[in-house]
Amino acid sequence: MKAILVGLGGRARHWQAACDQHPEVEWVAYVEPSEQNKNRAIAERGVPADLIFDDLGDAAASVQADFAVDVTPPAVHETIAMKAFDAGLHLLGEKPLSDDFEAAKRVVDAGKKAGVKHMITQNYRFNALPRTTRRLLKAQRIGDVAQLDVSLYVDWADNPGSHYVTEPYMFLTDMGIHHFDMMRYTLNADAVSAHAITWNLPWGWHRGDACQMIVFKFENGMVATHRGIGCTMGHVPAGHNGEWRYEGPNGTLTWEGFDLFYTLKHKRNPQIRERIELDEVDAPNPVLNEFVRALCEDRQPECNAEDNLKSMAMVFGAVTSAREGREVQLAEL
Repeated sequence: MKAILVGLGGRARHWQAACDQHPEVEWVAYVEPSEQNKNRAIAERGVPADLIFDDLGDAAASVQADFAVDVTPPAVHETIAMKAFDAGLHLLGEKPLSDDFEAAKRVVDAGKKAGVKHMITQNYRFNALPRTTRRLLKAQRIGDVAQLDVSLYVDWADNPGSHYVTEPYMFLTDMGIHHFDMMRYTLNADAVSAHAITWNLPWGWHRGDACQMIVFKFENGMVATHRGIGCTMGHVPAGHNGEWRYEGPNGTLTWEGFDLFYTLKHKRNPQIRERIELDEVDAPNPVLNEFVRALCEDRQPECNAEDNLKSMAMVFGAVTSAREGREVQLAEL
């Protein structure tokens, strides 16, 4: 399959290498308006100068391609998506779908009307911990889950002047989308409301709030909490995965470091403490593998844009709640 890479900044290195390694993908064009990024990509990554265009529309008109890979900043994702759809291109887009919920809804509608496949790169859900957890929950290993608690402590995003440091809710919106999407994926359910408070610690280096406590209610009565600190000066357990605890009537599933444990420790039952062997992942790049398979099989990929809008609703519901100091029903958005 022939692809166009849109954006030649730092993140493009990952996707250029991933597609270079995939036996069914071939780069036929690149899009980058910045001369600095162009020159760096030519010098450091061997991108052919004659295949770089300033605009996706020009690239699509000049080469035969099946899909585009969008690694541009969130603020221009809508523009890139519309140009891809106008050209009849399928689209693999870096998260988030957009930095604006109304724009995200417009993009989803446009992709459906164009009849193309549009996948968002929610890569966290493709890792072994969430894949194994979803399988065990579906098999009722701990019974019907009633509560999920997630904690994330990281020394996150300290590049002075970057949008991660200067924008108001970047920890919630950038890191949160990964965890909220994994909540939906592992629980196989959608959230219906969000109630959030956010703040920053006295030494926090972010202009916006880098700490949060959020309570999500799900459609089947489950409650999920998300506690996060993005400016810790201490221990960082499990990196950006965080620590997860699923509560059921038959015990708990917990993410501890990078391991998964099943525990049953009530006085009425024999005590069980079992480290679960994790499922294998579809390496080396399960997101790209899923997208290419979906195109070949003419089906919607996992993490398609319409589905991802439900994860984005959790983000924007939480932001609205933090701003307005109230519980927000996601149907309001």
